Amino acid sequence: MVAQQHDIDAWFEFMKRLQQYPEEEDSFFFLKGTNLLDWTQSPDIALYFANENRNADGAIYICDATATGKTLQVLRLGAILDKMRELGKAGLPLGAPLLFSPPKQILCHRAKNQQAVYFAQMDLRYDLEYIWQLREAALSGETISIKLVLPAGSEAAASEYLAKKKITPTFIYPDV
Repeated sequence: MVAQQHDIDAWFEFMKRLQQYPEEEDSFFFLKGTNLLDWTQSPDIALYFANENRNADGAIYICDATATGKTLQVLRLGAILDKMRELGKAGLPLGAPLLFSPPKQILCHRAKNQQAVYFAQMDLRYDLEYIWQLREAALSGETISIKLVLPAGSEAAASEYLAKKKITPTFIYPDV
């Protein structure tokens, strides 16, 4: 198989495709999204998404992935999905959100331009902010996430800043 020859995580690539191209959901009618949340490593890209189509307060969440503990995955996504299924069948908690950023990936210009990394939300009953707040409470002096609020009325200034940096819809979605 090509994925094995090139050490590519096929399940991750499939889920990444679903996450990056939600407009193609009709192709996979049996799936309505994934448990992967794409995050950017770029403050400018984060600002773009926080500012996109807003007319009120916006927000950027900043995450210190090192403070989350050992969440960067070295196992393939298929193995993680198998573990999730086993834990779910046993009625056990699925665990903390996991970070996926395999060193070898199929080139996806959209994900590349967005500098995407992916958190797998393991327990869909709770949002990431809540789970990380619980984790922070258990740690001494660690901050996992910070919510930076963009005040209403700052939309135009943010758009102007992004335009100067050439962070435009064409850059974010180069294949549209």
